[in-house]
Amino acid sequence: MDSKDSQEPQLPKRRNLMNDIDAFFQGNPFGDVLKSIDDFFSSHSFAGFPVRLYETKDEWVVEAELPGADRNNIHIELLGDKVKISVENDVEMESQHQETGMYQHEHRFDHAERIVTVPYAIDRAHTQASYVNGILKVHGPKKPKIGHRLSIG
Repeated sequence: MDSKDSQEPQLPKRRNLMNDIDAFFQGNPFGDVLKSIDDFFSSHSFAGFPVRLYETKDEWVVEAELPGADRNNIHIELLGDKVKISVENDVEMESQHQETGMYQHEHRFDHAERIVTVPYAIDRAHTQASYVNGILKVHGPKKPKIGHRLSIG
């Protein structure tokens, strides 16, 4: 007889549910899905554009980095003590493969916005904006905020 035949039959190895769950998640089962979601959001050109607020001696300044944006697609709103900057990018691309004759049409619309609270009252008449070399600059004079107190009756 063979030595394998002389061994007693082995019982199936008992599995631990918690160990199986740990092993499942250590194998990164959602890695490809999460990576594709990350790739999708990182491929949008204006998603989370950088904005900086600083002060000079006489003015507050909000700067936004918007390289490649068309100035006609940049919108600025003054909302109380806040500056809202929004950017839209509407791109349409068409192509036809020379060998196969396959036609492809792609339409992509991107939108991003940031709202920055300015520590001063915004004087609409004296607030200005400029867009040079991909940098949007919105600036206005420093005017103290006026608080409105309400008495309790």
